[in-house]
Amino acid sequence: MKKLVTTLLFLLIATTSYSQIRQGSQNFFIAKEWSKDISLFRCKAFLFQEVLGVSEAIKKFTVEPLAASKSGELTTLIYKSEDLGKEGLILGFYGNYWTAEGTTYKGYAFKDLSGEKAKLFLNKIRKAMDDHKKFLQSDNDNNNIFFEFEDIQVLIYRDGNFIIRVFWNGFDSTWENTAFKRSKKRFERKI
Repeated sequence: MKKLVTTLLFLLIATTSYSQIRQGSQNFFIAKEWSKDISLFRCKAFLFQEVLGVSEAIKKFTVEPLAASKSGELTTLIYKSEDLGKEGLILGFYGNYWTAEGTTYKGYAFKDLSGEKAKLFLNKIRKAMDDHKKFLQSDNDNNNIFFEFEDIQVLIYRDGNFIIRVFWNGFDSTWENTAFKRSKKRFERKI
């Protein structure tokens, strides 16, 4: 009986000591899971507080998820506010982190690209893949290309299909070609 109580007490302490801790940066949050639905929910607050600006006047905007990568590390969303004359693309980044105490948590943050910047960003990725297709195909997974767009670094290689890794603000997110093409196509259709 004493062993059972000791074991239960140990399990209770171990279970309650595991927690998620908020990261210090203002745009960096804790998340238990991520998906297009969660991205849509969290992105709304980011949009009106950080991008569109809070005001006493009532303003309207729309936001719609475009695509989420299979890895779950990157989700794209499109927004538009005719009242404010603003539109663009939001990149939702997700990743796993360790605290100093040794516990893990999932964090996320959003990157806003205005309409014109988003077009330039998506077109630069597409052009890089098209212009360097032979080089990338000649040695899958070993031949790589990279570039920087503002504060975003992009690494592209092939592993049977194009793989796009997007680095921003401590995040390293994989953006599969299918999710990229879907995001680009839907963005162009909506904007």
